[in-house]
Amino acid sequence: MKVRRGTTVRFTVTSDAADEFHLHGYDRTLDLRPGRPAVLELTADKPGVFEAELHRSKARVLELQVG
Repeated sequence: MKVRRGTTVRFTVTSDAADEFHLHGYDRTLDLRPGRPAVLELTADKPGVFEAELHRSKARVLELQVG
């Protein structure tokens, strides 16, 4: 996902198992409960490439590119 610096970004994450969504670089997390959407909204004010993953399963969810 590519966005311009200063853009408001909103992630809605739903998992089939309890886990933690973590956006590296911004150090933001969401506690995930099975079948319940969780929302993370932030201003993408740091330039760079940032990975989001699920901590327990170690699954890579997305890559946020801010420029």
